[in-house]
Order: sequence, then C-alpha cells, then structure tokens
Amino acid sequence: MGVQFGIATMVFGGINIGYLQNVNVDISYDTAKLYSGAGLFPVDVRPHTGKITGSAEFADINAVAFEKLLGGTRTGDTIAVDNTDSPSSFQMVTTLITDAIPFILTFMKVRSTKLSLAMVRDNHLIPNFDFEIEADANGSVASIDVGDVS
Repeated sequence: MGVQFGIATMVFGGINIGYLQNVNVDISYDTAKLYSGAGLFPVDVRPHTGKITGSAEFADINAVAFEKLLGGTRTGDTIAVDNTDSPSSFQMVTTLITDAIPFILTFMKVRSTKLSLAMVRDNHLIPNFDFEIEADANGSVASIDVGDVS
C-alpha cells in the first residue's frame, strides 16, 4: 500500500514548471434519481454529468507556468497579456513520490480558471491557481497511476 506525503512536481505541456503544495483535485458527478412510491431512497440513479476541478499552490514558479496559466506572450522571463488573451489548454502531469512509490495524475486537457498572487509582509509569495479538466479530442480525460496494486 502506498502512503503518500509531501510536495508534488508539475509538468505543463512537457515542461517542468515548479513544485506544488496544497494540491486539491475534486471529481464530482451530477445524477438523476428515480423515486418510487412511498420509498425514501431512489430505486435508480444515473450519473449524467462529470466535473474535475482543482487548485494548487506553487512553492516554486517560473515564466512558462505564468504563460500557461494566463495566456499572453512570453519573451524570456516577461509575459505580456493583452485584452484578447485568455488561458489556453495544456496537459498537466502531477507527480508525488514517497518511499519510491509514485502517485501520478495525468490530465490530458487542462485550463486554468483563476490565478492568485498574495503579496504579504510576513510570508513568501505563494501563487495559487484553480483549474478545470476537459476531455481531449480523443475523448481522454485522465490517467491515474497509484504506484501500488495492493
């Protein structure tokens, strides 16, 4: 059994962009329920809509990450964002390794929905972002490698 702990690394579109902390991934489904007679519980439940969202904080970040999260045009370490720029989609791989057991989440098509930069007097700048997962052109959504079959 793999027990995971600590900070993950993240790759956007094949480029390692930083170390992450406080990564949250939420997978949810909407369902249609059929109730029958005087019963309190449904007799049939059908999922009809799925959603994967998440958020993460950067312990380390670079210009490539800002470009992926904001859109815009990167020239070296500067990102220029204009009135028509928006976040583009990218593949995201998050890897967490504990005691040589990997836990790898691969999302085929990701789009950032929010980037926050909290600049405070008594702490480091720790950018955080929210994201949503989409199906790619082949219908693939995610791959989850838990690193241990037991």
